[in-house]
Amino acid sequence: MGEHPRRSGDIRAGIDGSAGRSYKPAPEAAYGLFRHMRRTDVVTGLYLVAAAVLLAACTRQTTLVVPLPPLDSQPEPIVEKEAEYRLQPGDLLRVKFLYHPELDLKVPVRPDGDITLQVAGDIHAAGLTTTQLEKVIKERTSDRLREPEVSVMLALLAERKIYVGGEVRLPGFVEYRAGMSPLQAIVDRGGFTDTARIDSVLRLSPVQGDYQGTRLDLSKPLQDGRADFTRLAAGDVLYVPRTFIGDVNAFVKLYIRGVLPIEPRIGAGTTF
Repeated sequence: MGEHPRRSGDIRAGIDGSAGRSYKPAPEAAYGLFRHMRRTDVVTGLYLVAAAVLLAACTRQTTLVVPLPPLDSQPEPIVEKEAEYRLQPGDLLRVKFLYHPELDLKVPVRPDGDITLQVAGDIHAAGLTTTQLEKVIKERTSDRLREPEVSVMLALLAERKIYVGGEVRLPGFVEYRAGMSPLQAIVDRGGFTDTARIDSVLRLSPVQGDYQGTRLDLSKPLQDGRADFTRLAAGDVLYVPRTFIGDVNAFVKLYIRGVLPIEPRIGAGTTF
C-alpha cells in the first residue's frame, strides 16, 4: 500500500518494451497499416487491370484461316504472255545514227527477211527484235564508224494476219488481233466442219525464217467449257485435219467414184 502506483507513461514504456521509445496509440498504428495496405492494393490492382487488358487484346486477335481448295478443283491455268514483237517481212523500219544523221533512213523488211543499209550491206532482220537488230547494226558498222550509236524504230507494221485452213467452213486469212486464241480465229472462218478432228489442230509459228509446229487439243474448251488460254501470234498458220471417217470419204470420192463408170449401189455387192 505504501508503493506509489506507476505513472501512465511508465506503463506505456513497459508495454512497448523500451522506456525511451515513443509509443503510438493503437488507432494511429492501425490507420498507418491500413494506408500501407491501400497503397499495396492499388499497385496490385493496376497490374491486374493491365494484365486483363493485354489478355483481352490477345483474345480479340483472330487467326487468318486460308481455305483449302476442294480436292476436285483444277489448277489455275497459265496464261501465255505476249512476247516482244519480232520483225516480219513487210515491216517498215526507221534506222537512225546518232552521230551520223546523214545515214538515217527508212527501210522495209524485204520478203526474204533482209534489209539493206548503205554502211552495212544486207542484214537479216526478220525474226529479230528491234533491240537485237540495233546490236547487229552496231557490230556491222563498227569498222567504218567510231563507236556507232544506232536506234531502230518500227515505223509501220506489215499486214498482220493468220491463215486458217483444213476442215473449216471458210478457209482463208484472219486479221490478227492481240490476244487472239485459236478458237476465235477458227470461228472467224465459219467454224469447224463435221469431219474436223478438233483434238489435233496443227499450229505453225514462224521462228527466225522457219516454222515451228505444235499440236493443239481444242476438244476440251468445246466440250467442258474451259477457256482457251493459247494465244496466237501474227503470221501463225492453223490447220485442222480430217477425222478418219472424213479421210475414208475423201478416198472413196477420189479413187472409187472417180474411177468406176457407174455409181455403186448398196446391196449390189459393194458397200461404200
